Amino acid sequence: MAGRGGPPPWAVVGALGVTLILGWGTGYFVPGVLGQAMERDLGLPAGTSFLIVAIQLGLAGLLSPAIGRMIDRRGPRLVMSAGSFLYAAGLVLLAVAPGLAVALLACLVLGFAAAMTLSEASNAALATLGAQGARRRLAALAAISGLSAAVAWPSLAWAEQHWGWRVAVLGAAAAHLLVALPLHAWLVPRGSRERAPRGTPPRLPPRLRWLSAALTVQVLVGSSLLANMVAVVEALGMDRASAIFWASLTGPAQAAARILDLVGGSRLRAMTVASLALLAMPASILLPVIAQLAAPGLGAAFAVPVFVLCYGLASGVMSVMRPATLIELHGTEGYATVAGKVMAPVTFAMALAPVLFAPLLLGAGADVALPVIAAICFVGFLMLRRAARGA
Repeated sequence: MAGRGGPPPWAVVGALGVTLILGWGTGYFVPGVLGQAMERDLGLPAGTSFLIVAIQLGLAGLLSPAIGRMIDRRGPRLVMSAGSFLYAAGLVLLAVAPGLAVALLACLVLGFAAAMTLSEASNAALATLGAQGARRRLAALAAISGLSAAVAWPSLAWAEQHWGWRVAVLGAAAAHLLVALPLHAWLVPRGSRERAPRGTPPRLPPRLRWLSAALTVQVLVGSSLLANMVAVVEALGMDRASAIFWASLTGPAQAAARILDLVGGSRLRAMTVASLALLAMPASILLPVIAQLAAPGLGAAFAVPVFVLCYGLASGVMSVMRPATLIELHGTEGYATVAGKVMAPVTFAMALAPVLFAPLLLGAGADVALPVIAAICFVGFLMLRRAARGA
């Protein structure tokens, strides 16, 4: 706990924020910047580089329960330091890959690293500081880590332009060894080694199973929309340039929501805020469809900006509420073990959702696709309320 000889909470939050920027930026965002160059060099079909994301997050979801128990037993410092080393090893392997087989092996290594260092591991590290002030620390961490795309995209693009994609990936590996590893080793709490009893972990109580289902549905919808936001806005009647502009504002809207929660959101219970966000999501998704039906000539011009900004705000709130609701329902003792089980399907949904939604959007159009996912999102709200009643 903070105040018992460990690093101060603000230093832990800052260190984890920097390492999350590196983790997401050099893993999740790599295909968007370096993907085409990688595919050309390795002789891969277009779009294959996005397997990096799918394999990383899919494997991270599979490993999440085991890594959670490891964090509770060994402490976050040891696990996350090892994860930094694995990130560097996986990126080096990717940089020297002569073809698809070695690149896939690198993705597997990166999947282990992601499970040991990314959001759930970082949230578990914060949980070792105790429940008091946890909501504000989670909001601060989410606000900092939200800068990952803004840091990674230009940095990777600049390195690729000057030295090629392989050197850019090697530079990312060096960042994990020289920046992330020391921060994890020096500033992440050691944690207690007495929180996870040995043997088969007990089954989740009903309220946490409902919470896991609700968060899985929310991420399924959220990742689907965010990954395809430009295509969605275009399908609603915006031209390409306008669609890119408005879609790009989801990021600032998410960051604004995290900052607002950091400043004043802790006055409300996490379950209350999450419920409001899960109601706002389907409402914002349906707004442009209803506006187009009511006023075809004006629907896109007025409803799309409101949809993008409201959805971005609600999505940003939920990035904080996912761990905050778990802490509110469960507490911080043994957090990593429980979070590993609760969040495993959530991570799978994040990996699969963009691929599942694109065919629906392209095949049925926005008029059908958006009401479908709005209905799915509302089911998530009902599940969350069921979790609240079981608390």
